Amino acid sequence: MSDITKLPAKNSEVFVEIGNTPTKLVSCTDWALNCTRNTIDVSTIGTEWKEYLPGQISADGSTNLIFDPTNDTVAAAIESAMFDGTRLKFHVRPAGTGTGKVEYTLEAYVTGWNTTAATEDAIKVAVAFQGAGPITKGTQA
Repeated sequence: MSDITKLPAKNSEVFVEIGNTPTKLVSCTDWALNCTRNTIDVSTIGTEWKEYLPGQISADGSTNLIFDPTNDTVAAAIESAMFDGTRLKFHVRPAGTGTGKVEYTLEAYVTGWNTTAATEDAIKVAVAFQGAGPITKGTQA
């Protein structure tokens, strides 16, 4: 049995591109990047098993942030994208920043922006986004 490489999530980072510059979401507590491939049912009458063709791929994701009133640039970009219906470019770095490390990039529409507060808890912002094209996998220079 071979060993697998395990990465601590604490090193991962999420960035939003502002003015062509990736800007880190410094108060990020967690993130998700999801891909789904649809299937096309091409089953015919008289057969026992269903048959499928590969369909289109879609991507979406989410991130949760601790509300940070001093990080106005990132908050304003996310809010503007939500309310104006404009695209943002997200950069997800599962192993953090560094030469040769993996980076996933996705242009997306912000589809959810929810601020919550509760007793004995920090104010949080949940952000959801829907991909507007393919996820690009690359390595950082």
